[in-house]
Order: sequence, then structure tokens, then C-alpha cells
Amino acid sequence: MKTPDPHTSQAMQRILRVLEKKPNMSVSDISAEAFVGMTTLACGGYIKALRVRGCLFISGWRQVNGRFSTPLYSLGDQEDVKRPRVDDSNRDAPGMVRIAETLRRFGPLTYREIAQYSGLSINTVKNSGYLAALVAQGKIHVGDWRRSHGGPMMPVYHPGVGEAAEKPPAVPACDKLRQYRERARIAARGHGLKALVADLR
Repeated sequence: MKTPDPHTSQAMQRILRVLEKKPNMSVSDISAEAFVGMTTLACGGYIKALRVRGCLFISGWRQVNGRFSTPLYSLGDQEDVKRPRVDDSNRDAPGMVRIAETLRRFGPLTYREIAQYSGLSINTVKNSGYLAALVAQGKIHVGDWRRSHGGPMMPVYHPGVGEAAEKPPAVPACDKLRQYRERARIAARGHGLKALVADLR
């Protein structure tokens, strides 16, 4: 760290002493620890002045509301750490927390069931990217698959880390038709049996 200018204010000296003990601090952290008001830090330009002198650099970023928006400062004359891009590996959101908590509480669920038990909308659970991000971070995994009523296979999400279950192959159209006819035949036989029982009464 460069030697501070002898005319450095007392507030700036307190800032340097605080950062010497605790690196990676935000402006609000510094304000609380160095007893320097947020307005003084911002309007007085202390952080900027110390950066110009080579006393401080941006050593990291804090994620707030799903975005890396808060720079963290440390002592030194190093190159600033670039702001990270938000992707599935580091994404964070309150909705993701609710999904993970819902799975821990209720066990394996489809996205529709997650929406039902978490209070989130189906659209949010399905299209927000929360599920993909949680899977990428190892907080949940696709443990198996379930065929929806009259629709495609749906992933069933399990809490925690686990081996991902492969999606079953699609059922050929001819097999679907055969299964439909079989169900219709069984249903018709059942209706006929009910009619025969009714006649006997």
C-alpha cells in the first residue's frame, strides 16, 4: 500500500485503519466501522480520493437482489476485480430460495407441484430459469420423470445433489394409439359389465 498523504483527513485515516483489519468491505460496511457517514463517504469523495492515491482497489463484488452491484474495497494498489456476470452458477433470487425450501419440506415434485406448494406462479417456476440455476448450483437435481396426464414427460425435482435421471425416450405414435385403444376397450367392457349388473338387479 502506498504511504498516505500527510494531509490525509482523520476520516480517511480511519477508513484505512478499518480496511487494514477487515478487507473486502463495501461503502456501507466502511461507514459503520470507520464512523464515517454514508453521505460523507459519497459526497466527500474519500473512497475516490484514496483510490486515486493508490491506497484502495476493488477487490470483489457483493451480490444484492440477484445482481453483482456492490463493490468491495481492500488496501492496495492492485488492478480492480471486474464485475462478475450473473449466470446459472452464481445466480441468486428469493424465488430460488423458496423453491429449494419447498423441495426440502415436501420432497420430490414437478414444476407444477412446486408452484402449488411454494406459492409461486407456474409461469415463474417454469420460465424464470430458477430451476436450471438451482440444478447448476447442485442445490436440486432431476431424480426421475413422470408422464403428465395426456402430455409429455415432466422432470421430477429432488432436493440436494444427486445423479440426474435421464429422460425416458418418447413413446412412438403407434404405441400411443394402441394404448389408447386398449384403454377404450377396457373402459367399454367396464361399462358393459355395469349395465349387465344393473339388469340383474
